[in-house]
Parts: sequence; C-alpha cells; structure tokens
Amino acid sequence: MKHLTSTAMIVLLSIVFSANIAAKGSNNKPPKPDFSTLDTDGNGAISFDEFNTKKPPQGDAQTIFDEIDADGNGEISEQELSEHKPPRRER
Repeated sequence: MKHLTSTAMIVLLSIVFSANIAAKGSNNKPPKPDFSTLDTDGNGAISFDEFNTKKPPQGDAQTIFDEIDADGNGEISEQELSEHKPPRRER
C-alpha cells in the first residue's frame, strides 16, 4: 500500500511539474491542486503531513498550510482549500 501511495505521489508531482512548466511565460496561473489528490488517506481533511508531500513552489509549507487552515484546527477542509486565495505574485 505504501508503494502505491509513493507511486501516486510521483505521478501527481510529475503532472504538477508539467503544468507549472507549461504555465511559465504565460499569464496563466498554475492549476490549484485538487483536494482529492492531496487528501491521500481519504478522510475528508488534509493534514500537514499530506500537504507537505507536495512542496510549494514558493514559500514555507507550514506558513502556507496555516494560511489555508482558516479555522486553525490543524487540518485543511475541502471548503478551506477552495476558498483560499493565494497572494498575488509580484512581477
């Protein structure tokens, strides 16, 4: 089971990396990760450990996690992820 999870994360990271490369040089933002791909244990919430498996392209993972976790309960709900607006990048 652990091997399957590792393989799934490698595939996910490859897809995200490809999307980021495609978005470079254009005005398109990289796609926001899908909740179900981050909630690897399927319990309906993203823990910091799950969130941290995909390192953010910029910034500290804990800081970003804390910004998304609006109620501060240590988990990101699907609603919190969908309502989170990342800060605008400086050009």
